[in-house]
Amino acid sequence: MVVISRKNTRYIVHLKELNNKNMEKLFDTKFKYEKQFREKVIYKFSAAQGAEGNVFKYHWQCFAWAAVVGFLTEKPRRLENIGDQSFSLKTMKDNGGERIAEALICMCIAKAGNVEILKTPEQAIELINEYANAGFYKLAERLDERPLAGSDMEWVLQEIFEREIPE
Repeated sequence: MVVISRKNTRYIVHLKELNNKNMEKLFDTKFKYEKQFREKVIYKFSAAQGAEGNVFKYHWQCFAWAAVVGFLTEKPRRLENIGDQSFSLKTMKDNGGERIAEALICMCIAKAGNVEILKTPEQAIELINEYANAGFYKLAERLDERPLAGSDMEWVLQEIFEREIPE
């Protein structure tokens, strides 16, 4: 059983056939992103791993942001020219991002249409990668349209609050 909770709401997903080995593999499999987005997006918002004073403290936080943007666009995008593979759901969990990791799993299940996707961890991570890739393209496009002016946090807040969410 996987239990995912959020404030006053508690989601429980029963996975009788999902074993611990699958969950370990799900959490250990490294995420991928296209090489171009290291400079274009990730380093703009999380320049140094663990450094204070930027929008995101860790690169994986920027990846998670891109994944959410991608999930909102409703269009996954295959990866080309893969760059670093430096973090996983376990990395997120171990660095204070357990709820973010859980949210990515929930979004993955929602996009797949059922929990069966978690039985094949490689497919689940690939689906998250493809939505993050779509999000990176969208964020890079927005950066081209409206380059950073002022603080990075200001840009991120404008990006979040100006976003149109599809119905």
